[in-house]
Amino acid sequence: MYGMWLFESQTIKEYKRYRKAGQSLNHKIIDAYLNETILEKAATMLRLRRKRQLILDSEDDLSVLMDFVLYEIRNREGKNSVERYAEEKGGVNAIERELLAAMIKARTGLFKINQVLREKRQVILEDLTNPDLAVILTDINFSQTFREKLIVSFRPVCVAKFTMTSGVAFVFPITLEPELVRRWKGFEIIGDAERYAWFFGKSKKSGLETRYV
Repeated sequence: MYGMWLFESQTIKEYKRYRKAGQSLNHKIIDAYLNETILEKAATMLRLRRKRQLILDSEDDLSVLMDFVLYEIRNREGKNSVERYAEEKGGVNAIERELLAAMIKARTGLFKINQVLREKRQVILEDLTNPDLAVILTDINFSQTFREKLIVSFRPVCVAKFTMTSGVAFVFPITLEPELVRRWKGFEIIGDAERYAWFFGKSKKSGLETRYV
């Protein structure tokens, strides 16, 4: 029993290191590539811009906007800011390099919460778009606030030891599952950015409040 708790403690300590490094890395990428054109495009697609003014209802909207800027806005060569940073600058240490590799592969998904393991700081998820896959999410905040049978859309960032979120998640009641799955599939031929924007808008209208960390 003692060994199990020691292992869990080490895992969470490592998770915190990666989360802190990831937040720092996000800031570096934003500083390197964010400009007025990218910001305007992202804000317009997320409907956070009115009459050339950036309109944010909360600090969480800013987190969504920056996540969208990092992953969903692409240049003429089809590369997002994460891919550009990895190619042009790269990570300064092993953790940053591992994070960049995981961030490049990361795509948003749609999941149902099947189990919450609060002591382990984990959430067991069913992939609603690929039933053969299950995701074990490690997240200190969400493991303490999520409950079973909610629907959540987020971008899994999978490093060697655990899976984290990119920092943003849209949470919905289980009653919306049929609509959300139908909409998810409908965006397959339209685009990931448009899908992300729709789910963000839906979360503001019908989602459940959560905090991004």
